[in-house]
Amino acid sequence: MPLEFATSHILWRQFGRQNDAFAADAGQLKIVTDFVNGFFRSHAHPGHAQDFHATRWYASQHQAFRVMLKQLIGELQNQTRLDDLDLLVLAHWTPDVEVGCSVTNALIHQSGCHDAFGIAISDHGLSSTFLALQVIEDYLDDSDRAGRGKKALLLIADQDAILYDSPSLARFNPAPSACVVMLHNRPGEQPSGIGFKRYRKMPLPATPKAWDTLLVTLDMFTPREDLLPLLILTTPGFATQLLEHEQLATHRVESWDETLLSCAPWARLEQLAPTHHRILLMLPQGNFLACAGFVAGA
Repeated sequence: MPLEFATSHILWRQFGRQNDAFAADAGQLKIVTDFVNGFFRSHAHPGHAQDFHATRWYASQHQAFRVMLKQLIGELQNQTRLDDLDLLVLAHWTPDVEVGCSVTNALIHQSGCHDAFGIAISDHGLSSTFLALQVIEDYLDDSDRAGRGKKALLLIADQDAILYDSPSLARFNPAPSACVVMLHNRPGEQPSGIGFKRYRKMPLPATPKAWDTLLVTLDMFTPREDLLPLLILTTPGFATQLLEHEQLATHRVESWDETLLSCAPWARLEQLAPTHHRILLMLPQGNFLACAGFVAGA
């Protein structure tokens, strides 16, 4: 059954630093720095913990994944029922500042969906949310719910405080951010919101011809869906590349705010709230291109 969602059920926020952040004493900083040094040694990393990173990490407890997502879950509970969820999937790129916490278990408890299953996806970079959609669809399709509709929550969170220097993170100039997306699988019903098509990962086009045939190669949509206008959402840099190619420049190309990290595509999708469109989320990752396809109804 098709997996779908409404943009009204995408809730997101970028969280600023609070004035009442935890102040770390020498004992707490030693615990954190010892943890970092042990982490480095376990990965054969030659570095040592720096006070700046340890202090910032400890002071960021107000922006732990659980804390940020708990606020958004509370807001979503004011809109819709959550105690009948079947699945919660947390997708993130950066590590959580709250070490050892099962975020999905905490949110299962908060929402009262005690029969739900929770899992996290992190080792997939900024496209973890794309892969999470495929995981959610596969799980719900395989779940026996006696023909009733099934529900899942995609939970997204990222941090700006990490325990080591990371130029790849710093270039985004990020702040802590989080997002929740309510997803439905309704047997026998026509999709009324935005329907998920599929997740694809492929090599980046290396020749002009490969760029021109990119959409055909992705093979995301049916011939009938191909009649709908196409909206491509991607990074600002990749949007510029797409517009240099004649076959792609004829479509609507929009970019997202990279400071939002993993939440970025979803925040932009919520802002645009497209209808009667094909939608492609595209994220270049090294020599590969991660894509998620959707069709938006009325």
